[in-house]
Parts: sequence; structure tokens; C-alpha cells
Amino acid sequence: MSRMFRKILVLARGPDPAQPAVQRAMLLARRNTRLAVLDLVHEPMLDSYMGNSAIYEPLRARVVAERALQVKQLVAALHERGLDADGKAAWDYPLDEAVVREALSQNADLVVIAPGARGAGFTHNEWRMVSACPVPVLIVKTPAETKYRHIVAAVDPFHTHSKPDDLDLAILAHAHDLQTGTRATLSALHCFVPFEYFGSDLTIPASDAPATDARREEVEKLLRQAGLQASAARVEIGPTHEVINKLVDRDEASVVVMGVLARGRIKEWLIGSTAERVLHGVPVDVLAVKPAHPR
Repeated sequence: MSRMFRKILVLARGPDPAQPAVQRAMLLARRNTRLAVLDLVHEPMLDSYMGNSAIYEPLRARVVAERALQVKQLVAALHERGLDADGKAAWDYPLDEAVVREALSQNADLVVIAPGARGAGFTHNEWRMVSACPVPVLIVKTPAETKYRHIVAAVDPFHTHSKPDDLDLAILAHAHDLQTGTRATLSALHCFVPFEYFGSDLTIPASDAPATDARREEVEKLLRQAGLQASAARVEIGPTHEVINKLVDRDEASVVVMGVLARGRIKEWLIGSTAERVLHGVPVDVLAVKPAHPR
């Protein structure tokens, strides 16, 4: 089942190989992996002057040339570390469309991005990129020194919110890829909230054995279908992002693999609220996986 990552597209800025996205991509690279460094350049002030884009063309070319030199230095540093790598700087915008084009043209298996390198939290275009990218996106939030020791694959075998049937299998396949490369533990986590137990104070029960057992059986069935050990099943009561944060606090989750679905009439703009809460509120790396044939 494991495919590993043959081509990793990593978004970088500057020549420093210690930047989080580059460091994480290096750790995931194997003997047959090629790293493709991409520095997307865009300065709105240099787009045009009174509708005339040609007037700033020399300045745009100079900026891209300077950034291309930095990419060349970064690629050289990767070569010194024994990694197969190439790279480029390109004037392109918006971010989501540029990354999608590059991921498809490079036939990438994975995109790695560290939003923190660009400021606090996600930008609007980074949200759109995670939603629109057809290949998995690894959002790096932790330093490379933080090893992946516990992989948590968030699954929902009950297909809540019309989730595609094959998405859970894709989540488990990519989680297994990470496990193969890192030797971490792997658990398939399913979270649920038994709404019938909500009282006037909106409290959630600490346990619900019958419902938990039934759901665990479905997660185990899903794991067997994916060719993984049924013992990896884990069922918890509570909202997914809250449960994962508790696992992080207990040092039982160092990276989360989860599905991302487009929502709303403008599907490229919005992602599901559960994924949004995890991406925004969980302090560990998140591997966002799209269904093979998104609706």
C-alpha cells in the first residue's frame, strides 16, 4: 500500500536550509525522493502602473533573479547533504493557483508549507491552497527537531457530512507512508459527540460504552480494509480538535493526518469546519489529504 514520496514540492523563502518546511521535507526524503524547491514571488506594487504592466517588467525580473539566486544557494546546500533537489523562483499569483499548477506540472506526491514562516497563522491564499491542492499538503508547525513519534489519522467511517467513501482509505494510506518513513506509531482516531446526551449545560459524557464499541468495530473494519492492524483503532468522545489537543498534551500525537473537503458554493474557497479547527487550533504538523475524486 505504501507509495512513499517520490517528489516533494517544498515552498521556501531564502537560502537557509534550516527553515521549517525545508527541514521537514529533508527528513521525509528517501533515497529515491526528489525535492523541488519553489519560491513564489509577488509584489502587488510591481504588478502594473495605471494598467500598464510592462513598465515594471525590469523590476519584476530583477526581484525574481535575486530570489532565484537564493533558491540556487538552497539547492546547493541540499546537494551538500546528499539530497536530490532542484528549484526555481517564479513570479506567480495567487498562491493557491500557483501551487496547484506547479504540483501538477511537477507530478508532486506532497506539498510542504510552513505558514508560520510568512507571519502569524494562515493567510487567505494559504487556506485556499490547502483546499484546492490536488495532492496532500503538509502544514509544518513544529521544528524539525520534533520527531514524528505518534501519527494520528483522523477517520470517520460513518461518512459524516457526505464525506467520499475513499477518503478514509486515502488518509490511512498517507499515514502509513509517514509511518514507513519515520517508524512512528500509528493510530486511527474516530471522534464523536453523542448529542442525545447533551443537557442544558451542554456537557459531554465521559464515556458511552455501547456507542464507543460499535464505532470501534467500524474503525477496525476500515483498518483491515486498508491492510493495517485493527489494534490501531481508537475511539474518543468529543470534538476532533479538542480530542487531538488532549492527545498532544499527553504526548500521544506528533502529527495529524486528516481529510480536507471543499465546502460551499465556491468550493475552492472554503474547507470543512472540522478541518479548519484542526488546522488552526492544533499545535502539531497536519497532513491534509483530499479525496481521489473530489466532488
